[in-house]
Amino acid sequence: MLLALAGALATVSASAQLLAFFQRGADPASALNIVPNVSPELGVDLSWAPDRGDVGRIPDAYLRTQIAQAYQRAWLEWNLAYAHADQRGLATAFAEPALSAAQQAVGSAVGDGLKVTQVDTSHRLQLNFFSENGLLAGFTDLASAEIHIIRDASGAVIYAGDIHATYTGVMILEDGRWRVRQLTRTTADQFDSIGLTHAPQPRVGIVSVSQATLLLDGKSFPIRGVNYYPQATPWELFWPSYSPAVIDTDLIRMRSLGLNTVRIFIPYEQFGGQHVRPDLLNRLGDFLDRADANQLKVIVTLFDFRGDYNPLLWPQADRHLQQILTRFADHRAILAWDLKNEPDLDYKRVGRETVDLWLAHILRLARSYDPQHILTIGWSSAAVATNFGQALDLISFHDYLPPAGLPARYAELRAALPDRPIILGEYGLPTWNSPFFPNGHTEAEQARYYSDVLQALRTTDAAGSLAWTLYDFGRVPASVAGPWPWQSGPQQQIGLLHADGTPKPAANLLAADADLTQAVLPAWARLLKPFWLFLGCLILISIAVLWRFVRRWRVIPTT
Repeated sequence: MLLALAGALATVSASAQLLAFFQRGADPASALNIVPNVSPELGVDLSWAPDRGDVGRIPDAYLRTQIAQAYQRAWLEWNLAYAHADQRGLATAFAEPALSAAQQAVGSAVGDGLKVTQVDTSHRLQLNFFSENGLLAGFTDLASAEIHIIRDASGAVIYAGDIHATYTGVMILEDGRWRVRQLTRTTADQFDSIGLTHAPQPRVGIVSVSQATLLLDGKSFPIRGVNYYPQATPWELFWPSYSPAVIDTDLIRMRSLGLNTVRIFIPYEQFGGQHVRPDLLNRLGDFLDRADANQLKVIVTLFDFRGDYNPLLWPQADRHLQQILTRFADHRAILAWDLKNEPDLDYKRVGRETVDLWLAHILRLARSYDPQHILTIGWSSAAVATNFGQALDLISFHDYLPPAGLPARYAELRAALPDRPIILGEYGLPTWNSPFFPNGHTEAEQARYYSDVLQALRTTDAAGSLAWTLYDFGRVPASVAGPWPWQSGPQQQIGLLHADGTPKPAANLLAADADLTQAVLPAWARLLKPFWLFLGCLILISIAVLWRFVRRWRVIPTT
C-alpha cells in the first residue's frame, strides 16, 4: 500500500511538472543549446589610466564614454561570434583591417571544427592619440583579462586558460558609430592558480595561517563552530527577514555552547548579482559587527545557489565579489572567505575544466580585492579537497560518512597537503524519525555520532570543525533537500538545538574541554524507534486478523 501510494504521488508530481512546462513554453535558447543574445552590460570592468603624454585634442567625458562602450561592444560581438560560429555581427563593431582579422580568427576556428569560448572580464585603457577632428582615437589596453576555452569537435577541452594581455589599437568614428579599426595583442601571460600562494600576513584581531595551524594574535586558534541559519527564517528567508534581536540571541547561544566560529551563506541572486544590494550588504555588516561583539569569528560562504558557469556571465560574478570583499576587507570578525560551497558537485553537470577555471579566476580576484583574509573552498568530501590545495590558505571538506573511516580519510588528505590547516567544514546526523521510513536516528544516536567524530578529530592535527547545523527547522526548501518527506525530514531535524532553542545531548560535546564519553547503545534500542514500533503493531494486527480469519474458516460447517 505504501509503495502504491508513493507511486501515485510520484505520477501526480511528474504530471504537474510536465503540465507546467508546456503551459509556460520551452526556452528556445535551452532547447537549441545556443548562447542568448545578451545585453552589453555584462559587468565587464573598464577603467581609464592617465593619458600618455600629449595626445592632441583632449576628449571630454562623454566622448571617452562613447569610446569605452564601443570597445566593450566590439569585444562582446567578437565573443558572440565565437559562441554562435556566426561572423555577421562583427561588422557593427569592427572596421577594416580589424574586421578581416576578427572574421579570419572566427572562421579559422569554425573551419577546424573547434568550439571557442572567449570572454573579456576587465580592461584598462590609456589614450595615446585623439585626432583634432574627433574621428580617430589611438589607445593601449594595459590590462585586458580574458578567459579562453577551446573544445574539439567531440567537445573535449584542449585548452582552458585565464590570461592577462595588452593591446594597442585604433578606433574610428564612421556613420555615427565608433568601431575598432586596428587591434594588436602585444603581450599575453596565463594566470597560474597554483602559483597563488600568497598567505595573508598576521594582523591584530584577524586569523592567519602558519604552516598547518590557524593563529589569532600569535596563539593557536582551533575552530569550534557551527553552520548557521536562524531557526524561523532559514535559507532564502534569512537575509530578507534579518532580525538583529534574533541574531544576538543566537550568537549568545553559540557562545554558551563553547563555540568560537560560525559559518554563514550569501545567496548570489538574492544579494543582487553584479549589483549587490546595499541594504543586504549593510545587514551582512551588522551580522559581522554583532559576531565580533560576541567574540565569534565568521566564515562567509559566497556564491550560494549560483550554478550558472557560463563564461559570458563571469564578469557579473567578478563585480559581485569585488563589492563584497572590498567592503569588508578589514573586518576583524571574518575568519575566511569560503569562495563556493561544494563546487565539485557541479563537475558532472558543467564539466570540471569549466568549474575549476572559474574557481581559479575567482581565487585570483579574491586575492587582489582582499589580501588580508584567509581563502578557502568548501569541498563535498575529503577525496576532492586536494583541488587547489597549494593555492588555498585553509582546506575545508565535508563528511557525512560513518565516523569510523574519518581518520583514514583525513590521513590521505594530510599526506597530500602537509603544510595546510585542514578543517571539517560540515558534519552532522539528523534526529528525524518517522513511522513510515526506517532510517531514523534518536538523539542518543546523534550524541554518539558527534562523540565518535570529535574523538576521531582529536587523534589528528585538524584545525577544527563546524557542525551542521545549529537549529532544527520547521521547513526546508525543496531545492535544498528534495520534495519528499524522507528528503526534507532529516534536514529539518539535524540541528544541535530543538526548534525552541533547548539543546540536544550532542550540543554539550562541542566545547573545547567537553567530555566525549558516550555510552554504547544496545542493539535492541533501535526497536524502540517509531518505524519499528509501527511495523511491530502492523505485524501484531495482521496476525490477529489472520488468526481470526483462520478460526472463522475452521468453524464453518461443511455440507
